[in-house]
Amino acid sequence: LPARFVMEAGIEAVRAGIKLVVVVPEHIPIADMLRLRLEAERCDARIIGGNTAGIISPGQANVGIIPNVAFKPGRVGTVSRSGSLTYYIADTLTREGFGETTCVGLGGDPVLGSTFSEILELFEADPDTKAVVMAGEIGGVYEEMATDTIRKMKKPVVAMIGGLHAPPGKRMGHAGAIVEGTMGTAETKLNALTAAGAHAALTFSDIPRILNDLGI
Repeated sequence: LPARFVMEAGIEAVRAGIKLVVVVPEHIPIADMLRLRLEAERCDARIIGGNTAGIISPGQANVGIIPNVAFKPGRVGTVSRSGSLTYYIADTLTREGFGETTCVGLGGDPVLGSTFSEILELFEADPDTKAVVMAGEIGGVYEEMATDTIRKMKKPVVAMIGGLHAPPGKRMGHAGAIVEGTMGTAETKLNALTAAGAHAALTFSDIPRILNDLGI
């Protein structure tokens, strides 16, 4: 579906009673996404995306364009802005025997239908999820906005930020992944998340090590 038609189609869907709309196209106009998100809230529906690979609960459902090869039912939830990071994190969890409950791709556009905070709250309420891995990226403030939620969570959160060495002003793949000055850098995001109680993972191999240390 072309980006310019997403708002109309999404509003039609949520008004018809569909509770989950996954927006794969990128570069959704900001005003369109804001209006779609507002309408979804009115209809008690959830928007994932735009510019998302989708959402997958291994062995149960897969909505979007995520290949299911790397995924296996398990006990760790993941939420990421990057489809590639979603896949690599799941592959790591599967290889190390943890598996996944649900993996959510928030999307790479500047304005998203769901936030880290909202998805973290859902994982906190999910009895099958024992820990959460969140993977952010440079640009925007969605990661920093999650700090209050992380402080309140009883389940451990492992945080990874892509773009640790990204130069200022350089867009890294996604429309929302750009650093301006000292705002939106990977370092500032990771510092904020760890200050809130998250466990920092600098590499993929750090993730299973941290989870093992936590007894997950």
